[in-house]
Amino acid sequence: MADDTKVYPSGLTEKQADEINDGLKWGTRIYFGIAVVAHILAYMLTPWLH
Repeated sequence: MADDTKVYPSGLTEKQADEINDGLKWGTRIYFGIAVVAHILAYMLTPWLH
């Protein structure tokens, strides 16, 4: 069980660190999705890649 009173070297509790980690994971997924769409569009719209 998480001890919310314990502060780690980062200065965050375990609950706060988990919240930041969840946000980072969602941000990475969104960035990856945008990158995939951009690569697909670049492939479709540039004739020299075909």
